[in-house]
Amino acid sequence: MNTISIPGFSEPFSSISHLLGAFIFFVYGIRLIYMARSHFGWVIAVSVFVLSGVFLLSMSGVYHLLELEGVSRAVLQRLDHAGVFALIAGTFTPAHAILFTGFWRWGFLILIWSLAIAGITVKSIFFNELAEWVGLMGYLGLGWLGIFSAYMTHRLHGFSIIRPLVFGALAYTVGATLEFLRLPIVIAGVIGPHELFHVAVLAGLAWHWIFIRNLLMLEQGDSAASAVRPA
Repeated sequence: MNTISIPGFSEPFSSISHLLGAFIFFVYGIRLIYMARSHFGWVIAVSVFVLSGVFLLSMSGVYHLLELEGVSRAVLQRLDHAGVFALIAGTFTPAHAILFTGFWRWGFLILIWSLAIAGITVKSIFFNELAEWVGLMGYLGLGWLGIFSAYMTHRLHGFSIIRPLVFGALAYTVGATLEFLRLPIVIAGVIGPHELFHVAVLAGLAWHWIFIRNLLMLEQGDSAASAVRPA
């Protein structure tokens, strides 16, 4: 779909939605970091999630703001795609830091971040050579390793706690699939599959923000209960 531009914005909906989303996510991210303040490790892990989300949305927003030709846009496009891998790994980080110990904390996170860094490296070097479906499979494959996280969390706390995790994953997956299929076009020249993907990213981030918030509330509640439980 050929997008109708406006002065200052090459792709208005895509740019404005993610720039505004970056600001809102930063504000709500500060709240999430504040909730994690009782554990220094949690603060670091949640900060990784927040910063990765702000980075992706900011790079995406600026990239879609720029004119279609030029070196700056090419650089921002690569940073935008790198941000996807960073956000996926960044979303795993607080979940595994808060919930698990041993391998399921450190081993799994090392694996996820290693795969994310490998994905960023390959995608950046072979950006123009890789078929679109290869990148899509890389994103979805890394993201859906979260099925192990969901299973382990479900065993600990039941389905209700992982519901927003699942909804977020589905939002990302549906959005990416629609963009790959190049459908639907809602308003010609204004809102098409790429713009819907941007909405899906915002929805996925929102659901995963809720998931991390719920984990913090749950774990802090358990810690408080343990502190007052008689010996």
